Amino acid sequence: KMTEVCTVNYIDHVGVAVKDIDAAMVFFKEVFDVPDAEIVLMEDQGVRATLMEVGQTRLELLEPTSPETGVGKFIERRGEGLHHLAFNVTDIGGKLQTLQTLGVDLIDQSPREGLSGTIAFVHPRSVFGILTELVETVPD
Repeated sequence: KMTEVCTVNYIDHVGVAVKDIDAAMVFFKEVFDVPDAEIVLMEDQGVRATLMEVGQTRLELLEPTSPETGVGKFIERRGEGLHHLAFNVTDIGGKLQTLQTLGVDLIDQSPREGLSGTIAFVHPRSVFGILTELVETVPD
């Protein structure tokens, strides 16, 4: 019998929570020769964020706009570091339904717009403690 799965295309990006996005960008540029990227204020998510191209994938830096935001609380509890892993998928709405069918705990029941495209988060308790983001990008 066929078992439904949530097929992933590739790792879209890795999200990193930082206290100072400008300093982090300088570090990645000077140490790893990562090209500059635009910083975007995402008030609805309480972050200043950027997506930096790193070889075949991307690094998303997230600086909280206040300690009360999700990323602010994350840094308070765990310090700076790996925040989430993002998988690129096709048909994000369908993938969320598949995950629900499989009994996976979702943070977002329906997709929403994010910095990297249409996004939805899966609860870390369902993915070995890793906050997992699904991303559907619009082809260029």
